[in-house]
Amino acid sequence: MLIVYKNGMTNIHMLDTFSKITPKMTFTIEEEVNTSINLLDITISIDKPKISFNVYRKPTATDIIIPNDSCHPPKQKLAGIRYLVNHLSTYPLGGR
Repeated sequence: MLIVYKNGMTNIHMLDTFSKITPKMTFTIEEEVNTSINLLDITISIDKPKISFNVYRKPTATDIIIPNDSCHPPKQKLAGIRYLVNHLSTYPLGGR
């Protein structure tokens, strides 16, 4: 869950408020850096008055999959390719 709010109160007060609304959920606070924030594999940027989304890739991310000539079972080799295809197909070409 993503909750966006204008920072007028202290973060601890906001965290307590959200925790009281849904006590079964645990909240953490992430502050934006350079008007953007990363959530899972999406970067959310605020370019007033627009909000834009782009694919976020960790600096350590690689597109390395199991080589075709390895001794892994074919199902495992195809699983890596399916993951990348499914992952990329959820985003429009060109990101924003």
